[in-house]
Amino acid sequence: MKSRKHEIILVVLTIATVIVTVIGVTFAYFTAKMNTTGEPVINVGSANVGVIKFDGGADFKTATNIEPSWKETKTFTITSSASDATRPIKIKLMYTNTMPGLVASVTSETEGSGAVGEIELDSSGEQKDIVIVDKSFPPSESETVITYSLTMELPETSVNQNESQGKKFDGTLYVDTTGSTLYYNDTYKEGTTKLP
Repeated sequence: MKSRKHEIILVVLTIATVIVTVIGVTFAYFTAKMNTTGEPVINVGSANVGVIKFDGGADFKTATNIEPSWKETKTFTITSSASDATRPIKIKLMYTNTMPGLVASVTSETEGSGAVGEIELDSSGEQKDIVIVDKSFPPSESETVITYSLTMELPETSVNQNESQGKKFDGTLYVDTTGSTLYYNDTYKEGTTKLP
């Protein structure tokens, strides 16, 4: 009879060990995807992965029927909440442009902002997709807000620019989340894009 009780206890302990092992493996990793909506990103245990928000700002106000010497600047922001992990983010500009001579630049007064500076705009009319901000937010105990300026200009060149009449530029700023799913655990405290 004692042997039977011993076997039952051994079976129960074995099943319990398997369940604990499976649960431990299942919840050992968690993932956070960058977003622009401001919805909370997963917090697991004592690790705070945080959230990154992108605000594309207002549209250009004087960007119709422009003439040489036109120039306008708009601002956009990235806000990074407090986090225990490093989080990369890329802001991209997807555009089509047929206007020769159009100049663009992205700047920020924040050191290490990831702003690319002057942008070489293709005027072939083909859709292009370029990175204008490439920033990695390090772990931080407080919120970080970085403001960027996007300046577009059609400079006066003192030569005939009639070929620019009727030409157009159309662009969209967006967050590129491709490849930004990160996995965190004790081994990858900074996160890894590879599924562990």
